[in-house]
Amino acid sequence: MRILFLAALIFTVLNVSAGSLPVVSISDPAGDDFGDGTLRYPQREDFKTGDLDLLQLQISRDEQGFWFEAVLKNPIRDPAAVHATVGGDSLADSARKGFYQFNIDVYIDTDRAEGSGNTFTLPGRKVRIDADFAWERAVILTPRPELMRQQLIGVLLEQYPEKSTAEIEASVDQSLFFPTRIKVRGKTIAFFVPAGFFGGSAGSNWAATALVTGAITTVSADFSLFPSTKKPLDILLLGVMQPALGHPRDSFGYSERQPSPVVDVLGASSEQQIQQLADKEDLSGVSWGSADAADKTQAATASVTPIARLLQPQTTLAITPAGSGAAEERSTVDGAIARRLQSLQQLYDQKLIDETEYKQQKQRILNEL
Repeated sequence: MRILFLAALIFTVLNVSAGSLPVVSISDPAGDDFGDGTLRYPQREDFKTGDLDLLQLQISRDEQGFWFEAVLKNPIRDPAAVHATVGGDSLADSARKGFYQFNIDVYIDTDRAEGSGNTFTLPGRKVRIDADFAWERAVILTPRPELMRQQLIGVLLEQYPEKSTAEIEASVDQSLFFPTRIKVRGKTIAFFVPAGFFGGSAGSNWAATALVTGAITTVSADFSLFPSTKKPLDILLLGVMQPALGHPRDSFGYSERQPSPVVDVLGASSEQQIQQLADKEDLSGVSWGSADAADKTQAATASVTPIARLLQPQTTLAITPAGSGAAEERSTVDGAIARRLQSLQQLYDQKLIDETEYKQQKQRILNEL
C-alpha cells in the first residue's frame, strides 16, 4: 500500500547562512535506525545505537544554491579520533569532510509530474522508490565524495566501453551531485548544492525520498574481478556497508534473512519503515507545496544520455559463445585487470586514495593474475 507523507513548511531553519530562505523541515521518528527492524550496529566502540538515527532534514536556499541540513540523534563522530585501518594515523586522512559513519541519499522529484522520473536508487542501496516520488535529481552525501563519483564513473566506463569519459561524466553530473562543501557541528551536518544543479527550480514544490546507510571509507571490493555472470554495476557497492550474518565488527549485522543495507528512511513511521523494507516495497517519500504548481519544464539536455539508461540496465548473464576457448577467456580477464589497475592509478594520481591504500589494492588485483 502506498502512503504519501506531506511535510508542513516550517519557517525556522537552523544553522543556515544569513539571507537564506527556508524551504522545508521534515522530521523523522527517533529510535528507528534499525532498517527493517533486524539490523544490528557494527560491534565497534565507535559505533553506537543512534549514530545513524536521522531526526530531521531541513532545506534552505540563497542566491547561490541550497543548503541541506541533517540532524542526527547522536553527535557526529570525528574521523580524526579514530585509528584508520589503512593509511595514516586516523580516518581523517581519507575521510576529510569531518564525518565517516554514514551516507545520506536524497532523491528529489523536482517536477512532480506523473510518470516522470526514476524509481531506482544508486548501486549498493538495494531499494526502489515509489513511482509517486520518482526523482529527477539525487544528492549523495558521503564521506569521500570525490572518490565515490570517480568510482561510479569508472564502473560505468567498464560497463559501457563504447562511451567516452566525457559522455559518462555528463550523464552522472546532470542527475547526481556529491557535495564537497560540508559543515559538521554537533549533531548537525550541512551540505551545499549549487542552484544550477536543479535547473533553476526554487524547491518550493518538490518531493524527496531520503535514506541513511552505513559508509565504507576505504576502496572496497568494487575493485574485485568482476564475475563472468555479472556486470560491473551489479556488484558495485558505492560506499555502502552491506549487512553480514551475525554480529560483525565492521558492518551492520542480522540474524536470519539478509535485510536491505538501508538503516533509516526519512519521514516514515517506524512501522511503515519496517513494512516497506522487510517486504521489499517501494519506499515512500515526503512532498511539500502544490504538485500542480511544480516546475515541469525541466528536461535532460538532448546530447546527454539519461542516467537511467546507464544505471538501470537489464541484468543479463554473460554467455560464452560456442567455440570460445581458454585463450579468449584469459584475454578478457587480463583486459579487466589492466583496466582496474588503470582506474586505481587514476584514483591515486588524483589523490583520492593514499599510498598505503593504493599499494594494498594494487597487490590484491595483481594476486589474481
